[in-house]
Amino acid sequence: MSYHELERWGIDISRPMLRLALTHRSFAYEHDEPHNERLEFLGDSILGLVTAELLYRNFPDSREGDMSRMKTFAVSEKALASIARELELGRFIRLGRGEDLSGGRDKDSVLSDTVEALIAATYLQHGLDVARKTVERLVAAKIEDASLLGPNLDW
Repeated sequence: MSYHELERWGIDISRPMLRLALTHRSFAYEHDEPHNERLEFLGDSILGLVTAELLYRNFPDSREGDMSRMKTFAVSEKALASIARELELGRFIRLGRGEDLSGGRDKDSVLSDTVEALIAATYLQHGLDVARKTVERLVAAKIEDASLLGPNLDW
């Protein structure tokens, strides 16, 4: 596991931070080491902030409800899992044996949580500007999809 292996993320993350971001709780419990859930928490907030700001700037005529629906779509578990699959993150996630055997590398929840953890790792190592650019690059297509669906966004 190295930056070189995770080039598609597009940002260099130190080995210890990358290791933590890619460590699922199932692996951590089996090996008595920290897991990425605290990073997920932080990454979720950064993702929400940056996406809301992007929608606010790029859709000046949109109402609050429309922006809220687009944001929900763009940062959903399904959308983040799709991003993770495009980046082939599943093969890098450190999973416990049971989680791995039960298909954890392709579970939406595991994949989306890992994206959030990597966003937080990017933020902690490089600051908000780099994290913002990373999130904008990752969610741009999801925001575009959401804007095209318009009133058809159905939760």
